[in-house]
Amino acid sequence: MSEKVKKLLTFVILVVVLCSALASTSTVGAFPGIGVNIEPDIQHVSPGKMVEYTITIYNYDSIDKSVALEVDAGKCNSTWFEWTEMQVLVPAHSANSVSLKVTPGSGASEGTYNWKVVTPDGSASATATLVVQSYDYACVTHVEGKGVFVIDKKVRSNTGGDAEPRFSVNVDKHFVCKGEIEGFVSDEYLIDGALGDNPNFEQMSAVADYTTTAPGDFLYGDEKLRSPFVFGGTGVRIHETYDVHTMDARHENINLHSTGDQRYKSELATINDFGGYFLIDARQSIPGFMHV
Repeated sequence: MSEKVKKLLTFVILVVVLCSALASTSTVGAFPGIGVNIEPDIQHVSPGKMVEYTITIYNYDSIDKSVALEVDAGKCNSTWFEWTEMQVLVPAHSANSVSLKVTPGSGASEGTYNWKVVTPDGSASATATLVVQSYDYACVTHVEGKGVFVIDKKVRSNTGGDAEPRFSVNVDKHFVCKGEIEGFVSDEYLIDGALGDNPNFEQMSAVADYTTTAPGDFLYGDEKLRSPFVFGGTGVRIHETYDVHTMDARHENINLHSTGDQRYKSELATINDFGGYFLIDARQSIPGFMHV
């Protein structure tokens, strides 16, 4: 190898070592190498309901870092947030994610709320939006005790033919109880112009430990729900009837989505532990799309 080639090779090696040293000096321990992101950046929710965000922390540096995060609640109530401070270990040249559940209080005002996740020194931050939609109708019913009770409930919502967005639901309920019951719940919530993942209509039903106390006692229920597709509904029809002498547990949730991101989605989740007669007839029909 000639003397000239040796000198050139030595120079190249020195340059590579020098560049490597400079790169190491500029990144190791440099906090601007941290990034924060929130997904999704906007969600819709109703009072008392929970939504979940994913906070992702990016470490662009060449060493592992324990990153401190803080929630800047903005105009939100800080009690809505599952946590307001968090320490997250993020490997070098990698990312780590944590979840953050947000639950506006049952008395939260309708509106758009912006909030942030920031590092304590302010070098990294991300902003998200929470849109709270208030209920157009909310009815909470709770009964417990011994004796006799009769409940009749009717819910009607039919937006006009020219209204946009449109939604329709009709609910009829008739309950008769003779005996002893530890808990009876029948709740209905309505948002005519629901957005995002908010349901237009939600129904929650629950019974805990019904028993007879005398011959002839019973718990009777006749519940009908219709959401006509032609009037902007989800095309669902649910009819439940029961006549029981014991019911250890009944848990049911119904969600109807028509105007938001999950259009025409209908959900029925029910668990019933009883002795007696119980019938459920649930159907959904959307012309040209589905019939179940």
